[in-house]
Amino acid sequence: MTGFSADWLALRAPADAAARDEGLLGDAAAIAGEGLIADIGGGTGATFRALSPLAPKATWRVLDADGALLAQLPRDERISGVEVNLSSDLSPIFEGEPRLVTASAFFDLASRDWIDAFAARLAASGAALYAALTYDGRQAWEPRPPGEDGALSLFHEDMRRDKGFGPALGPGAHAALVDALRRRGYEVSEAESDWRLTSPDFGELIEALAQGGGDALESQLPYRICQDWIDSRKAASCVLVGHMDLLATPPAPNSGA
Repeated sequence: MTGFSADWLALRAPADAAARDEGLLGDAAAIAGEGLIADIGGGTGATFRALSPLAPKATWRVLDADGALLAQLPRDERISGVEVNLSSDLSPIFEGEPRLVTASAFFDLASRDWIDAFAARLAASGAALYAALTYDGRQAWEPRPPGEDGALSLFHEDMRRDKGFGPALGPGAHAALVDALRRRGYEVSEAESDWRLTSPDFGELIEALAQGGGDALESQLPYRICQDWIDSRKAASCVLVGHMDLLATPPAPNSGA
């Protein structure tokens, strides 16, 4: 799996915290109760920080392929970090029979096949799923950069590169996950969790997004066009980046689903 730096995770953390849907977060905490939570792609513990205050008696297994990120998990007796590559073996997620599986900003890195296999294993386990901050393709930058539609389309194509879980779905991941879960009888609740960034409060994050998008496209666009796009995005006063949260609960026993 392609990793992310701790600096990037820290930079995006305030935007993530503001964007999470509070209703689904609270419902996920109620499901977790005093049980085990398995957090996939958990990095430095973003989901733990968001959810643990609402479920203080739950225990956590945070799974990630990057041991350096796991080393920065909060020092808390409720957490154990597990360095593991989940690209081909999903069994570590379900060790200890978690009541709730969680992930933040993760599923857009995965392929359709991986998501389908994950949904099958989740259904077999009977666990619920809280998946937050899955990018869904919506972006709005004000003032609007020149060539935005074409550049954003190329950026989405770049997102679909293999990130370690097969060809990534990028902005199509949330819909694919909902479909895979509903086909297995899960009841799925959804809510938007958009980043709404204004400058100067989120100026550093806006600049990082602009530069990151440009870096992804530097080999696909003429230099001057790419640089103008980056510069225009960096000068944005208001940015929306669309994300979705979901909470999926398994069918009741003997429901026939």
